[in-house]
Amino acid sequence: MSFVSLQNLTKEYGDVVAVDDVSIDVSEGEFVSILGPSGSGKTTMLKAIAGFVEPTNGVISVAGRDVIGLPPEDRNMGLVFQRLALFPHMSVFDNVAFGLRHRESLSKAEIETRVEDILKLVSLPGYGDRSITNLSGGEQQRVALARVMVLEPDLLLYDEPLSDLDRQLREEMRREIKDLHDRMGITSIYVTHNQREALTLSDRVLVLQDAQKVRCAPPSEIYSDPQSEFVANFVGDSNFISGQIGRQNGAPVFETDSFSLPLDDATADESDSSVLYIRPEDVKLNEPATTGNGVSQPGRVTGTVHLGSVTEYDVEVGDRTFLATDLGAPRYEDGDEVTVSFADYGLVEA
Repeated sequence: MSFVSLQNLTKEYGDVVAVDDVSIDVSEGEFVSILGPSGSGKTTMLKAIAGFVEPTNGVISVAGRDVIGLPPEDRNMGLVFQRLALFPHMSVFDNVAFGLRHRESLSKAEIETRVEDILKLVSLPGYGDRSITNLSGGEQQRVALARVMVLEPDLLLYDEPLSDLDRQLREEMRREIKDLHDRMGITSIYVTHNQREALTLSDRVLVLQDAQKVRCAPPSEIYSDPQSEFVANFVGDSNFISGQIGRQNGAPVFETDSFSLPLDDATADESDSSVLYIRPEDVKLNEPATTGNGVSQPGRVTGTVHLGSVTEYDVEVGDRTFLATDLGAPRYEDGDEVTVSFADYGLVEA
């Protein structure tokens, strides 16, 4: 049984459809990311779950309870904002204890114990007396997480909390969020446009395009089996080739004007046109060969960019240019002749 259930969720603003008939079930303890470009509807979905937006249609239930119509404060949800909204005039302790002090059932001693425990959990033991203004960006982010988690919410919502951080701090906090979720097991829904965050944090990723659900699957499947050209292009980089599906010796092949590639999908239907995607890491470059076959073609390097841990190449094969990536320092220079092969690829819907 799902812990969070969204069924046929729709939100309209006049003639604009911000969320279009989206459904998803989230299991207890699961971490689900909502991924999509700006304007795809991901933040509107989060606000509807939190109670800040009233859906035009659909059902939102948490732990078997319909929450539509309930004010945000009665939903027992925690929300980590993009802007941390910490109180600069308060200490770390007072920021974290703020929500607890509005619960009449808790004594002062109980509040102190819970705040101290949560500060240890977010690696801020002994920080209670410090001023918010004297903390680093990462420490402030941990205080924001502690302030929400100390309330022991049924559901934890994240609204692009790392988007304002620099790269190194963003990576550090991403690992922190992952570690906290693994230890606490709070059901979490995380909104982001950052592919890396979605793929590394999540049990599943819901991909939105133009307010509609286009894919929902574990990160490995999202990347290895995107199913649509949009997902293949938005989640990671891809090379796209237009061609036709045909048959050779009874087996399906993808055919272009220059070459053909065998397809593993025996059920692939012959068609007038289709689209193949190839990830850059699956475009393999080797020394020039005297002969080629159906999956190896002569090519020429036209661009090289060394990014430290990887090198990106632009490679011309016939009248097409492919993006290829290889680990380590450059092995080829602009103008080098190479043999190009494709280690993996698949069909997608245009």
